[in-house]
Amino acid sequence: MVRRHAIITIDGPAGCGKSTVAKLLARELGVTYLDTGATYRTLALAALQEEPPVVADAARLAALARQLPIRFDMAADGRLRVFLGDDDVTKKIRKERVTEAAAQVSQFPEVRAVMVERQRELANRHSVVVEGRDTGSVVFPHATHKFFLDADPAMRAKRRQQELFKLYGSQTPLAMIREQIELRDGLDRTRKVGPLIQPVDAIRIDTTRKTVQGVVREMLRAIHRPRRSP
Repeated sequence: MVRRHAIITIDGPAGCGKSTVAKLLARELGVTYLDTGATYRTLALAALQEEPPVVADAARLAALARQLPIRFDMAADGRLRVFLGDDDVTKKIRKERVTEAAAQVSQFPEVRAVMVERQRELANRHSVVVEGRDTGSVVFPHATHKFFLDADPAMRAKRRQQELFKLYGSQTPLAMIREQIELRDGLDRTRKVGPLIQPVDAIRIDTTRKTVQGVVREMLRAIHRPRRSP
């Protein structure tokens, strides 16, 4: 267990294993799991469902984000379920069209400001393991523990391919996935607000040749390590 209202952040690029590691770590610690990327994907889906779609309209996106009826639920098998109102959108938000739209809507500073507040609201009542791309640098800069995961681009593309296969049962070409990942990396690292960076006080873990269980054990050792007195 961790101390009351602990916030543990896990940042990193797509395909480095953040989601899988975060869910297992949260289970090991007995705390809530929060996927900030899923909040942007859900907003993107809601924006695409508007008539006409509003993925390029910052003001309307921000207004939509303020009223976004998003909630999370952990299924009995440990999978995270995401709801938009009463609609289970867990699979819908992983479609490539939504992925591309999420990268677009997350570029607007006014949208990110609203979403950061929404993410803090989701985490303000419980100890959480939270993962995303700017959770330790922007959303929770004073987190109890911070981690930054990374991996070789080829391995990241392969993991993303496996994730999509589990969701949809179809095999997406590896070259296409790697191209999409590199595009997303460029957008994430160069955006003006909340860029993907390694927080200076985060522990970096290269997951390329490590198992999920190995990464989680390394995190648990860091979390339970006695803190030095100032």
